[in-house]
Amino acid sequence: MKIVQALPAILFAIVALNCVVLMIMTSEQSSALDNKRTLAELENQKVYRFDDPATAFQILEKLDIFEQVPVTEKQLSTTFAKPYMGLMADNDYCSKHRAFMVNHPEVIFTQRNIITSLIHNSLLRARIIGQMGATDIQPKIGSGMSKEFLGRALFDLRVDVNNFFTFFGMYGNRALGTQYSCLSQSSNAIPGHDRLFRKDYISEGVVAYAEDYKTRPQCFSYDKFFPETYILYHEQACKDFFKMFKSQAYKDLKEERGGIVYMRKIGVNVHQGMGVFPIDDKEEAKIMDMYQGGELCGQYKANNIIQYFVYNPLLLYGHKFDFRIYMLIASANPLMAYYYDGFLRVSLHEYTPKSKELGALLTNTALSKSAFGAAAKNGTYKGMTEAELKDFHLWNFQRLENYLYDNGVVTDRNWLDNYLRPEFRKALAHLVRMSQASFKKLSSVYHLFGMDFMLDANLNLWFIEANASPALEGFSAEMKNHVAKMLTDHYEIIYGLLKSRMKRVILYVNAMVKDGEVSRFSSGEVSINDLEGKRLEFQRITQNYFEPEFTPGPDNKFEPIIDENYHDERRYYGLIKEECF
Repeated sequence: MKIVQALPAILFAIVALNCVVLMIMTSEQSSALDNKRTLAELENQKVYRFDDPATAFQILEKLDIFEQVPVTEKQLSTTFAKPYMGLMADNDYCSKHRAFMVNHPEVIFTQRNIITSLIHNSLLRARIIGQMGATDIQPKIGSGMSKEFLGRALFDLRVDVNNFFTFFGMYGNRALGTQYSCLSQSSNAIPGHDRLFRKDYISEGVVAYAEDYKTRPQCFSYDKFFPETYILYHEQACKDFFKMFKSQAYKDLKEERGGIVYMRKIGVNVHQGMGVFPIDDKEEAKIMDMYQGGELCGQYKANNIIQYFVYNPLLLYGHKFDFRIYMLIASANPLMAYYYDGFLRVSLHEYTPKSKELGALLTNTALSKSAFGAAAKNGTYKGMTEAELKDFHLWNFQRLENYLYDNGVVTDRNWLDNYLRPEFRKALAHLVRMSQASFKKLSSVYHLFGMDFMLDANLNLWFIEANASPALEGFSAEMKNHVAKMLTDHYEIIYGLLKSRMKRVILYVNAMVKDGEVSRFSSGEVSINDLEGKRLEFQRITQNYFEPEFTPGPDNKFEPIIDENYHDERRYYGLIKEECF
């Protein structure tokens, strides 16, 4: 049910008029309509229009109710009323945006008007938005704003924005479908996505997921992609861990592997190598003390995860490495997900499982920054200049394939396409399946993740963690170009879905009026024949799928993983068999 009470019928009719739309817009907002790109793009793109904007506005007010995320009036007046990035809260925003959109649908089809919280010298704002012919539509806002501005409501949210890209998402500060992320907009961050990126939640997910497939190991087994995991705030898992921890088998394995068998991880709010502790003798004693040798299982509720340490990683010149790849969940209604190549992050320290140095065991770029700084200050670090360090630290996929082929590790010249990329895509499909139940099924939301994996010496792929707000910068020209192409491709998909669903909305509303399914009263109010049936049909057409004219082009490098518009093996593009659905 709608959160914002319906305005009087006469106001509905007035708001939809162009003159009122212009009153809603500030002089800054109206500038987007004068964008020089518009006429040129209109010549090359099909623009769909409402035949009767005033009537279309009222029809959409009655039909567009399914995307509302329930919130209370108290939340609207407290949590969601606070200033956010200098933007004022407006409980009537989606109605105002709709009034603008029915009169100016060309903004959807010919303009990319983006609001972002990223800092002003970020790759997105400084380079990519301009390269795409997009507009940084409220350039004064962002995380670089002074604190005095961040805590104040200074700006109206523009009604002509069609994409929100904020670092942590806006749904904790604004009501979805009411104050932002309306039907004819897209916003990053899917409510419920923490089930994928939090170490504790994804650990719970994989244990439950593996249990579901216990009788179908051909579909998924616990040791595929995911290291053995104990969740210590679960009593039985905690007891199982300490039983193993005290066993002779553990001591033998510890001796065999040079000292480290497991890692302790803090389950939430830590990334970039923080909150990860190799269980050496010192850490072992600490864990035994924290839990009194297991006696406090079920009582000590600290968010600790114990995970098997992949002791035999594949090495490059004796150095450990991991992968940062990208996954785009382009739609949550229905779920549509894509894979994108990333890069390798190679540790600047030679690997040994006995090492006490975290930088030798982990490969996060954040852990290498001190080495870059030392090289910049002193000229070299471990015999390499800053440029040489960065080149060694960051590899592209082709460089890896060449290295493995030249050193006889693989014999397939197309190993990337025939093995690694399919393995990534399959792992991502399972990750999404085990976490997607918590995602809010909204058509206007999407999410871009950074996903971390590693290979062992036997070329088995292991999942490390998901990052819900991945760094979108680059410390080398190659990395910047890669991220820029990835973001550009991601916008092609997001805008393609937005244009597709709005094409269907416009054609549907026009057909309703043309076919006499709508009656208009002298008061200006409208009545819709079989309103509930029309709402169900509206829910169907506003689910995301591509219209042929808006599908991604052949140069788009995102590879599909999941499309729940299909119900056979096409749903997972052959990555998961139908018997495993």
